[in-house]
Order: sequence, then C-alpha cells, then structure tokens
Amino acid sequence: MSSTVYQCRSEPQEPDCPTFFVVGLPIRANFRYFTFRRTTRPRARTSTCRKGTTMILRTPWSRAATPLAAGAVALLLVSGCAPQSGDDRGISISTGAIGDITKNFNPFSPNVLQPTLGAIYEPLFFYNNLAVGEPKPMLGTEYSWNDEATELTIQVRGGVTWSDGEALTAEDVAFTFDLIADTPEINTIGYTGSAEAVDDDTVVVTFDEPSLPIGPELIGRTAIVPEHLWSTFDDVANFVNEEPVGTGPFTLSTFTPQSYVLQKNTSYWQEGKPALETLRYVSFASGDAATTAMVNGQLDWNTGLVPDFADEVESHPTLNQINTPINQTAWIACADASLGCSGPQTDPAVRLAISLGLDRQEIIDIAFEGLGGAVSPAMLLPERDAEYIAPDLGDTTSPSADPAAAAAVLQEAGWAPGADGIYEKDGERLSVTVQVPQEWTSYVTAVEVASQQLADIGIDLKPEALPGAQWNENRFSGKFSFTMDGVYQGPSADPYYIYANYYTTAATAPVGEQAPTSYSRYTDPEVDALVDQARVEVDPERRRELYFEIQRIIAASMPYIPVLVVPTVTYYNTDDATGWPTEDDLYAFPAAWSIWNLGVVAANLQPVGE
Repeated sequence: MSSTVYQCRSEPQEPDCPTFFVVGLPIRANFRYFTFRRTTRPRARTSTCRKGTTMILRTPWSRAATPLAAGAVALLLVSGCAPQSGDDRGISISTGAIGDITKNFNPFSPNVLQPTLGAIYEPLFFYNNLAVGEPKPMLGTEYSWNDEATELTIQVRGGVTWSDGEALTAEDVAFTFDLIADTPEINTIGYTGSAEAVDDDTVVVTFDEPSLPIGPELIGRTAIVPEHLWSTFDDVANFVNEEPVGTGPFTLSTFTPQSYVLQKNTSYWQEGKPALETLRYVSFASGDAATTAMVNGQLDWNTGLVPDFADEVESHPTLNQINTPINQTAWIACADASLGCSGPQTDPAVRLAISLGLDRQEIIDIAFEGLGGAVSPAMLLPERDAEYIAPDLGDTTSPSADPAAAAAVLQEAGWAPGADGIYEKDGERLSVTVQVPQEWTSYVTAVEVASQQLADIGIDLKPEALPGAQWNENRFSGKFSFTMDGVYQGPSADPYYIYANYYTTAATAPVGEQAPTSYSRYTDPEVDALVDQARVEVDPERRRELYFEIQRIIAASMPYIPVLVVPTVTYYNTDDATGWPTEDDLYAFPAAWSIWNLGVVAANLQPVGE
C-alpha cells in the first residue's frame, strides 16, 4: 500500500476535526520545487477520525486497512485532529515541508517560516517579479531618489497599526533600517545607508555613493518591525520571535511542532481585507500525501509539479493550475580551488563541456513534462530580460547537445579519453556528481537523463540524491562537486541582483563556511569590479554595457551551468476561495511558497459564497 497520510474528514458528531492543511517551511531552506510523485491513479478515501484513536487509511488499491505508524501520525496533526475555532472560512496551503515544524517568526532569520514575510510582516512596497514596472504601495505610499541617487525619500502610510494596537510611524521604518545597518548578521542586502524620520510620515535615507540597486531591496524586500518591541530584544539575529507583532493581514493564533494557525488581523489597514479567517499550516509525511489531499479537496493551494496531474485538473471543475516559470535552474559547481573546491568541475573547460553536452529539451520533456523553458547563458529570463542580454551571446542556450564542440573544449584543455571512454587528465577521471534533494523527483530524473547523455561523450556524471536537510547543509557549506538549485530573482527586474548575489566574491565563502548566496565559491576580480561599477552607475545605458561585460565572462567560465527555466506549477482550488492569480490577472506570483507574494494573494482571496 502507498504510504500516504490524509486529513481525516469528520462525521457530524466530530465538528472540530479540521479540513484544511498548510505546510510550513523555513524560507531560506529553499525547498521551493518540491516535486510530487503520482504513484497511483485511484482517488483515496479516508476513515473517520476521532481524537486519541488510531487513524486507518483505506484506498481503493489496498488489500487491507493499514494503521498509520506513530511517526506518521505525528506528522499529520496533534492528537489526530486539531481543534477548530468554529469558523471554517480558511484555506489550506502546501509548501512541501516534511517533518516537524520549527517555530521561527523572526523576519531576519534564515530559517524564518514563510508566511512571516508577507502574511505577518510587510514591506513598504510590493514588487511583482512577473511584471516590469513600478511597485505597489504597501506600508509606503511614495518614494523618490535625488538626481545623484544618494538620497531616498519615503512617504510612510498613515493610519496603519501594529497588531498589538500601536501606531506605525516613520520612526519604525527608520529604526528597522538602522537595525539592519548595525547588525551584520541580518544585513544580507549590504545596506550602508543612514535613515532619519524627518516627521511622522517621512523617512529620508542617505548614502555615501549612488545606490540605486539597494532601493528595491530596502523598500520591497525588507520587513518593517515595530521599534517599541524590537528595541528591547538583545539578539535580533537568533531569537525566534515567538509572539510576532506585524502589520500584515494575519497574526499567529496557535503553534505546535505539527501545526500552526494564522488568524485574520481584524485591524488590518486594507479595508475589507483579509476576507479569509484562517490559514492552517500542517506538516505532511510525504509528497504523495499532499498530492492526494489536493485531489480530495483538502488542500486549496499547492506549488510543485505533479506528474500526470493535468487530467486530475480536467476532471475536477474547481481544481485549477497555472504555470509561471520565473527561476532559472542550474547545476552549481564548486568552482574555485583557491576556496577549497576540488574535483574536475574546478576546470572551466569541464563545466563548459557539460553545458555543451546537454540535450536540454530532452531533459525538459522527460523530467518536467515539457513545461520547462529555455534559459539564457547570461542567467537571465529570455523574454522579460531580453534588453539586458548581450547580443553576441544569444538569448538562450542551445536546446540540443553539441557533442563535437564538447569534445573539442575538453581536448583543448588537455583532457583525453581513457580506456573506458571517459575523459582523463593528469590521472584524474572526469567523474562528478550532482547533489539533489531526494524529495525533488523531477530534479533527480533530470540528472539521470543528463547522465545518459553525457556518458555518450565521455563524461561520467551521476545524481547524488540526499535527504533535503543534508542537501541544504552541503549547499551552504560547499561540500559538493555540483548541486542543482535555482538562481532566484532579485526584488525587481534588474540583472544586478543575479550578478551581485551569485557571482561576486563578497557573496561566497571558503568550503566549510556558510556562503550567503553564491554557493559556487566562484571568484573573479574582474566580475567583482564590474558589479561594483554597476552598483553605483546611474546611467541606464552604461549599466547595460556593464552587464554585457559580466555576461561574457560568466558564459565562458560557467560556474552555474544553465539547465532550464523551471516550471513553477501552482494548483489552487476554488471550492473554498476565489480571487486567485490567473493568466489574465497575474497580480502576484502565485507560488504558495513565495514570500511577500503569499501575503498579497491571501489578502486578496474571498471565501466562496461571499
């Protein structure tokens, strides 16, 4: 029998059994593309659940009822069924986490739970990465730069209160910015400005040099926190903020390691929002469990490609799906030997040959059901970012392999075929692995397909599927030859963020130490200098030329081997709520795990029947 966990549906005499699930996930763990296996076609049935009793799962394909193991029960709900508040106007959300949930509502922590950023705490403005244009006002109403881009003036929205009843003022905004500047552990954006609240509604931020790129980070990706509370905290980098007080549409109601509930913020500043009463977060035992819960109407919002799920959508009138590919997926090489990397992948020729040897279209067709998109050698989005891609590079990498070109690159670099056909150099065999979370089955399949492709041209590349936590730890510490992950977008459609976060020395660290964002351990003084120039350049045309120069360097060294723009498939159910992002109205990126976006979406939803 499939090891699947389902939400129990209550009989009338058990009105307090919940019907909604939401899975919690530390945001910077980056379990963003949890892929679910469809191992069976029939729809499952669940037995009635009662508090304190063993749950029995029955499915049309099982030979007998099978009790859940104690560990699986723990992953489902506290005591089998968690009490409800009596109001069922909530939705379910899945982000793909497995196991106990670690309580952390500190918006500056790398392990913060996702809804902290957007549902509980808010930024000044909301940037929709699916669109190019001005951001939507949130806690801020207007902003402007001086001509030299050294002074940023922000108007703070009046009439907003924190969830404890205190008023939001410009002092809170200035305090937040100064807190980041004074605390290196939480200053992940490299903010060096000085903020001053010149009145209750206005903040002026000054910089020593032109600082346009920091603007979207500061106003669009920074959670504003209340000074009257945070000024009393001793260790803002490490405490878990058990009782969060924010301005967002939801507040924390209850929490256990197995589930937690966010409830409507009744004093929320956007009139009439949120209309939903609750968001319930519960941990699943497997991806299959989440898939079945979605089919059975026990999940309302879930992001992660489910193979062969389109026919389920077709057969369920209230089940919908939308694909919004936005993040490039790459094989990230531990690239720089001077920072402790070792193995064939430290040779740029090997990385380039692997790229030339990939049949990307076959990978997309087999591992991602044909839904993946082409990726640019500049590591930008080919359509949205076309104006920023150097003309001589081409908009996209080749969808098909070029074995002859791959062989030529290797041989020019001194590699020669060994007795078994695999290339060798100085006694070292060209054998590498690509680490992937074992839960991301599409990623595992992608590497398996590529392994067969590359073996034909003399490169031994194998998948190394690891538990998600181990993969994540290795990724941060550089303990891999290649790791497969996304190259995530910045706060706005500006290539600066990709290059600063993934290709600069400042963004990486030696093997064994935690890298902030550049897991590749890639360093190049010329790239560092160009990124620094782009950071202070005010002229848009000159900035573009600087980006072109960066692209030519990284396309030749290729520390991040572009594979595809990964499909981001979101499933949502209109049984319980309407107002979801659609292809005709992408007012926010619809992924259930997407910080900031999830708060905008949840606030926009309307319970069915209202």
